[in-house]
Amino acid sequence: MQSQQVQQILDVAGDLFFELGFWNAKVSEIAARSEISTASIYKAFESKDALFRAVLARGIEKLKILAKPPIEAGDPINQLLQASDRYHALCDSALFRDLIRAPIEHNNIPLTFRRSMGRQIRSALEQLCMPPLQACAEVGLLDRQQIKEAFRLLSAYIEHQTIWYGLLVSPASKNSGAREQIADEAVRITLSAYPPGGVVASGPYGGAAQSVVATQPPPPRAPED
Repeated sequence: MQSQQVQQILDVAGDLFFELGFWNAKVSEIAARSEISTASIYKAFESKDALFRAVLARGIEKLKILAKPPIEAGDPINQLLQASDRYHALCDSALFRDLIRAPIEHNNIPLTFRRSMGRQIRSALEQLCMPPLQACAEVGLLDRQQIKEAFRLLSAYIEHQTIWYGLLVSPASKNSGAREQIADEAVRITLSAYPPGGVVASGPYGGAAQSVVATQPPPPRAPED
């Protein structure tokens, strides 16, 4: 079978698997929409499970491309804000949600494949965020010994605000203007949690650090009786 036909099958299969779920998506329907025979699909993929794993594997490769960090110079905080914003966009994308949901809905996926998926997704997101975190550490905005912990915190905050929030709140009710706010808040919390020596950095990046790291103002005091 030609490579172009295989890609067409994966396109159609991905649409049906993610729209209907593994169990409801029929190989015969995938074949019909791909304009080939069911037998041809089974010549290219030994089983429906194998086709599903191929769809997931290709989805991860797409995610890696989308998560590839841009080559940029300049203010480390701006780099981290851009990486945080891209992380948020990826977590909020249909592709990311499908990759996270699929192994949960189809528990016949081998454990080794699940673990490989998880490692590859996490590696792609680390590749996006670690360079700007390291850049922040180099200019004294972040504890050099806590870069990995800073990534875990940044990751946990963004994913909580996108993946888990989306499970509880309908997409229509989400504030479309909140994306930059979430990215900024994730950076502020991360830099505040792991400052070098436990103090906010000063120097050439001091002003920028204050705008992101600054804590929320205290609530107004109640009037005295």
